[in-house]
Amino acid sequence: MIGPIVDQFAADAKGKVRVGKLNISGSPNTVSRLNILGVPFLFVYDNGQIRETWPGIGSKHELMMKMAPYI
Repeated sequence: MIGPIVDQFAADAKGKVRVGKLNISGSPNTVSRLNILGVPFLFVYDNGQIRETWPGIGSKHELMMKMAPYI
């Protein structure tokens, strides 16, 4: 599951980036607007603009490597 990986990353990156999670079951309009076709699906925003999208992350290390340019 990606939830614990995201939580660990959020704790490690506290004060450097903001991390949020979305319950897709309760947010069908957002899922449709962002064209989320499966989970997990990660978005990187910078100044309100989507910079990158990743359809899945396998490990905390992979997440840390992908986020390195933003930290």
